[in-house]
Amino acid sequence: MPNKTMKMATLTGKKTIVFSQADIPSPGPDEVLIQVRRMGICGSDIHAYHGAHPYMSFPIVLGHEMSGVVDDAGKNASNFKKGERVTVMPQLVCGQCPQCLCGRYNICESLKVIGCQSQGAAAEYMVCPQEMVKRLPDSMGFDAAAMIEPAAVGVHAARRLGDIRGKNAAVLGAGTIGNLCAQAAMALGAKNVLITDLSDYRLGVAKACGVPNAVNPSAQEPDPGKWDGVLSAAIEETFGPAGADVVFECVGVEATAAQAINISKKGRDIVIMGVFGKKTTVDMGLVQDKELRIAGSLMYVEDDFSMTMKLIDENKIKVAPLMSARYAFDDYAEAFAAIEADGEKLLKVLIEISK
Repeated sequence: MPNKTMKMATLTGKKTIVFSQADIPSPGPDEVLIQVRRMGICGSDIHAYHGAHPYMSFPIVLGHEMSGVVDDAGKNASNFKKGERVTVMPQLVCGQCPQCLCGRYNICESLKVIGCQSQGAAAEYMVCPQEMVKRLPDSMGFDAAAMIEPAAVGVHAARRLGDIRGKNAAVLGAGTIGNLCAQAAMALGAKNVLITDLSDYRLGVAKACGVPNAVNPSAQEPDPGKWDGVLSAAIEETFGPAGADVVFECVGVEATAAQAINISKKGRDIVIMGVFGKKTTVDMGLVQDKELRIAGSLMYVEDDFSMTMKLIDENKIKVAPLMSARYAFDDYAEAFAAIEADGEKLLKVLIEISK
């Protein structure tokens, strides 16, 4: 390949994005070189932008939600052809630890995530291991393809504690991940779903995506100390006296973690999806007394990812209502500023790295 350079954006410090020119990387024998077309800004990226992500540090080239086209492939990756439309599972795993060997490589002992602990998609080109590169359906555009990764987080969470078919699910938080989790639960056969948030706008987007029940406790009760009661009443009204079978925490703050425990009936499940920037204190006495089962949920495995791609392609998970804005790559920093100024109404911001 001729020696060429590419544009790259690096988060060098808190709220500081620096553009530079770098050599276009050459794929190794088992790697694929991708020309990036779209990149989504994730909640994790926003935490990193503010210097508040517990597992990301400066400097970093962000971007783990992406789509693009194959530009070149190494000698052992010749099954990928130039011009093929692809997305990427951004997990870099060892393949040898106990978790990898039992198929739970999403929690690999040495897990690194492209765009979090290694160079991401905020560049015109990126190289990826061939096993992490996934071809797109012919009918799927680059925008929707960049949404597969966050939607797969929701699908994995909905499957985290077994089959969700026939169960009632409450989702705390109607941001992008909460919305996609609620949609995933519905697509996978949940009996009924309720989503909560303090933003009527986000709840409206959830309704536009087909989530049937939504409640804003702050709209019904101005006292935060009484929001648990509002939600418990809404859960009983939606699901009946038996309540929710599973509660998904999708915010990542102490208040909603406590809320998940407080509103859960005895013997039920809680799945923690939110990224917590601070350590939390929760009432473990209630967890014990109610015999609650609490599970963390991190990323996904290939089966989740493939299933998600199919669900989006079949419009069983709707991503278009979540796409709030698109910025040119040159305006990448402005995109973060816009999210900071009006994040409530900017659920998924896409960056057009190239056309």
